[in-house]
Amino acid sequence: MRAKVWVVDDDDAVRGVLEAMLKELGYEVACYSNPEAALAEYRNAAPDVVITDVRMPGMSGLELTRAMLDINRECIIMILTGFPSIPDAVEAIRAGAVDFLSKPVRMEELRVRLERALENRSLEMRLSRTKMVAWALILSLPLWFALGIWLASR
Repeated sequence: MRAKVWVVDDDDAVRGVLEAMLKELGYEVACYSNPEAALAEYRNAAPDVVITDVRMPGMSGLELTRAMLDINRECIIMILTGFPSIPDAVEAIRAGAVDFLSKPVRMEELRVRLERALENRSLEMRLSRTKMVAWALILSLPLWFALGIWLASR
């Protein structure tokens, strides 16, 4: 199944380039020119990954990140900026973004970072399921112990 990637950027050229790159990489892509429209749509159909600009009119990419993660903690959000700085990167990670990319981003770099983020999410989900199974087995031990005693006494 192809991952769904949303691009949220107020710059038409950036959206167009990212859309072409992501489609070339095999992703299903939707683009939004303003974060409010993306957030409204996000409430109905969350993507696997959101790539958002930091500085946009109205809502910033960091505000969008926080709002989206309040709705769904599972979404992977990557911040894209034309003005990279360490304080912005730190704030993006604190807001919940998994990566911080600089414009212009190369297609190979985008591919590697998306694959890594999607693989990390897959591993986290598998680990979570494994923990649940382990806890279920641990919590069922008294039942199995009691069943063993009952069978031994028959």
